[in-house]
Amino acid sequence: MTQVAPEDALRSMGLSDKEIKVYLASLQLGTATANQISEKSYLCRSTTYDILKNFIEKGIASKVLIKDTAYFEMAEPTKLISALEEKKENLINALKGFDVLKQQVIIKPVVQVYQGKEGFKTILNDILTTRQTTDVISTSKIFEIMKYYFPQYIKTRSSLGIKTRVIQEYSRQTLILKKTEKKENRETRIIKDWTTDTMTFIYGEKVAIIKLVEEEIIGVLIKDATISKDQRKIFDILWSVAK
Repeated sequence: MTQVAPEDALRSMGLSDKEIKVYLASLQLGTATANQISEKSYLCRSTTYDILKNFIEKGIASKVLIKDTAYFEMAEPTKLISALEEKKENLINALKGFDVLKQQVIIKPVVQVYQGKEGFKTILNDILTTRQTTDVISTSKIFEIMKYYFPQYIKTRSSLGIKTRVIQEYSRQTLILKKTEKKENRETRIIKDWTTDTMTFIYGEKVAIIKLVEEEIIGVLIKDATISKDQRKIFDILWSVAK
């Protein structure tokens, strides 16, 4: 085991250099006056006395009066260890309070931005990975812009047993979707006179909004329980009026 110098050990316990000098000087002298400890530690009397007073408050030194003269004596070094153990115990007891403070910290939404068709594919793959029931506010334009990948996404989603509800405008493509609902594990409703250049996917605690403009596809993925809950409420309102 590596030998540790007394000064280094005391320093690791949080004592300053001056406190170390006073402690070691007093320990060597035994019962001694502030003047004697001051001379032994090569510190001025006022500094020595302040340190001794602090040691008494911490319980690692004691003071007695003999013929009206104050004498000081250091506790055994093991007292320092006891003091450290007490600090450790207090910290452990305080950890519960720290946990409460952490719980009060506002959790900010996680927002990620994806560009292009590859970015859109990343979001669709996240939906498949999450495997949560998905509510979608859609547009038939998706079958033009992602005409090769999106049908494959639908097939994979269906095979994974991910249920989905879709709100879409009246169109030929939407009517085709309604004919394949059971096969593709989907329920589709139509809102007439509805046009949109975006798609919204609501799944789990996530909301993905995709801007579907050719050559300018941008997807914003938000992870936040409150936002997803409120977006699902909006979806349910639209769902109730769709046919």
